[in-house]
Amino acid sequence: MSHLSRTLPVKRAAHVYLVQDGKLLLVEERMDDGSIFYGLPGGKAHPGETLGDAAVRQVLVETGLTVTDLVFVSLLEGELLTGTRNECYANFGRFTATFSGELNPTDPEVVGIRWVPFAEVEMLVRYGPPPEIEERNPLIWVPTRDFVKGQPRAYYPI
Repeated sequence: MSHLSRTLPVKRAAHVYLVQDGKLLLVEERMDDGSIFYGLPGGKAHPGETLGDAAVRQVLVETGLTVTDLVFVSLLEGELLTGTRNECYANFGRFTATFSGELNPTDPEVVGIRWVPFAEVEMLVRYGPPPEIEERNPLIWVPTRDFVKGQPRAYYPI
């Protein structure tokens, strides 16, 4: 099959940079291998749902916080996990937002939430196998690295 003739599933997701006192809020999730994965609050958009609506819904479920006044920061897009059974075309939106409420996740996959100083964010990021775990792909974390350094770009091609 040629590159031009294949049809890839589209994965759409939105994540929010929640910042307080020089710290970024990260959620902790347990992976299948028992390890802890740190990620931004947010997640996959439902069919027909905007990235903004997905961000609001997912942040509430993963953290208990209500987010408003979303501000677009960046879009990460392109082919992801090429050559694997999870190959897809990804559109990942990143936002900042105003937030309110108490930390109280209701997502059973979230095992913890941490406010992490900007200087420590990259130390928590794990890259590597299995390749099916797209969040471990270093390209996914490039926008976050740039954000905590104060140098976000609007567009990140994969």
